[in-house]
Amino acid sequence: MSRLYVPPVPIPVESPELVRDRARRRTRGLGALFALALLGIGARGAVLCLQPDTQTIRQASVQRWGQVTIRERRGEVLDRTGRRLATSLDTPSVAVDPVAVRAEDREELIADLARILELDASDVRTKLARETRYVRLKTKVHPATASAIQTLDHPAVWTHRDARRYYPEAGLGSQVLGFVDSNGAGRGGLEKAMDSYLDGGQVVMQRRRDRRGLGVDGDQGEHRPDAGMTVHTTIDRSLQRVAERALDGVVERHEPKAAFAVVIDVKTGDILALANRPTFNPNALGTDPAPRRNHLVQDAIEPGSVMKPFTIAAAIEEGKLEEFTPVDCEGGAFYIGRTRIRDDHPHGVITATEVLKYSSNIGSAKQALNLGPDTFIDYYEDFGFGHRTGIELPGERSGRMRDPAKIRPIELATTSYGQGMTVTGLQLAMATASLGNDGVLMKPRIVTEITDADGLPAWTMKPTPVRQVISPTTARTVSRMMVSVTEPGGTATRAQVPGYQVAGKTGTAEKVENGVYSDARIGSFMGFLPADRPEVAIVVSVDEPQKGSRYGGIVAAPAFAEIGIESMRILGIEPDPELEAEVEQLADTKDARDPLVLARRDGGWELPDLRGRPLREVLAGLQSSGLQIAVEGSGHAVAQSPAPGTPIRDGELVAVLFN
Repeated sequence: MSRLYVPPVPIPVESPELVRDRARRRTRGLGALFALALLGIGARGAVLCLQPDTQTIRQASVQRWGQVTIRERRGEVLDRTGRRLATSLDTPSVAVDPVAVRAEDREELIADLARILELDASDVRTKLARETRYVRLKTKVHPATASAIQTLDHPAVWTHRDARRYYPEAGLGSQVLGFVDSNGAGRGGLEKAMDSYLDGGQVVMQRRRDRRGLGVDGDQGEHRPDAGMTVHTTIDRSLQRVAERALDGVVERHEPKAAFAVVIDVKTGDILALANRPTFNPNALGTDPAPRRNHLVQDAIEPGSVMKPFTIAAAIEEGKLEEFTPVDCEGGAFYIGRTRIRDDHPHGVITATEVLKYSSNIGSAKQALNLGPDTFIDYYEDFGFGHRTGIELPGERSGRMRDPAKIRPIELATTSYGQGMTVTGLQLAMATASLGNDGVLMKPRIVTEITDADGLPAWTMKPTPVRQVISPTTARTVSRMMVSVTEPGGTATRAQVPGYQVAGKTGTAEKVENGVYSDARIGSFMGFLPADRPEVAIVVSVDEPQKGSRYGGIVAAPAFAEIGIESMRILGIEPDPELEAEVEQLADTKDARDPLVLARRDGGWELPDLRGRPLREVLAGLQSSGLQIAVEGSGHAVAQSPAPGTPIRDGELVAVLFN
């Protein structure tokens, strides 16, 4: 089959003039479109310049500006004389921008930073490997170290200042002050209680950045000095140091689980010193939270015989008792139903004053039974027991009082000498101060005022009376009775302060463990001085002394005396001239006999001759040895068992008869 031949169609050729004309038209059209686009972009740019929208501004700020959040300076805490107890310091910190570190400079920079900051090079290398624009290398560096960092003149490394909390007295009053955590928030003590006043808040600062994102404005982290307010406290730094030194002596001599001491201004309720052991340094916090506990307000304990003065005060106020009213102490054994109440130092008929002097459980129990549960418990509650005091410190306990409608006779009796109830050390201190304040219970005060940067008060607390618990006559009568406790024959001769009369009371309480009374003890002494013109009330409590005696008259009374004599000196309270003369006379006529000293023998003790020695000297000499002591009578020793010179081991019994 043959194919059909089709001749090619001729394509007409356009003339050059036609092609050039079409090209010119297309060029003009595209040019017009580009011109319109540029005109639209220009118009939009003009609109954005004159009336920019929020999104555009935000994006420009992100690219041009950076935000830095700075915590402002925290306010100061001062003692009652204006000395700093807590303050804030500006300390340099070193930061780096890992993204801005060039690879060729990395190892050299790591070596320089590790050398200057005294860090491990591997740690610095790890931080510089992070994909972030900000890493803090080290905080709270020395100013000389910050200067050395600045001499590196590296664009990715810089220093800035942070406000660091600093306690000039280290651990002094640490439970009162508390501390500040890593986020700048108050934890414990006044730092927490007054956090809303002390906290300087936060400020957001804008800083310009270059095209690489690095700051170009330098360090602008200056803090306003008026950010946080100033808290003025009632604490006396010198007295606080005295109280803590006294507790250190208690810890050294008796190795207790814990101990506390508090000094109260009788007339105002001001807390002049509040000390705890164990303690901590808020400048260098450890991981153990136990030393941070404020035992004075956070522990509710059975107080023991320190409650007897309040029982006696209630009986006197109700007209049931007088200072020298005879009280039959039943020879040391008194039965309520089938339960026997006993006295450590048995007596027959003694005066009401001697009930306190010899610390008679029976004499105290009889007063509570005579008053009845409603009246008796009402007085205890009026003294502040069973209710929080309202102190400006966190974690305060209320303690526990028995319900008068449900209390049994034996429970009423034991409550009269501080068993079966709980109180805090602060409650006990305020009640003690009320006896020296003509029967007026004051609210405890630890903060007097809070002032701003101009010194203007933002918050003020004046001395606040709570109530008149007992009459001034009754309070003065009980004060005189309490003086006998520290006189010869009393249970706390070691609480005497030369030149001053001391009114006080000892207490040795059994601790409850797993619902039953254990062998553990809390030894306490509370009192005030001068007894005839009270100025300060002091309470010392020693929890579970492990070494030597466990009695309050031995473990707590000496610390009371140490704090008492220094309190008188610091507060400028003159001694009684007559008592000073008596002290000098006693010093001149002091018995030349050798002091009572126990000698070690074959791993135990050689018992000395106790005959002729007074009760207080025998107790002071033997109780620190850990021997068990049985005492009968009072006055001077007339017989002993075992005999003088007998070897005796720790924990064995020594019986001494006094006449």
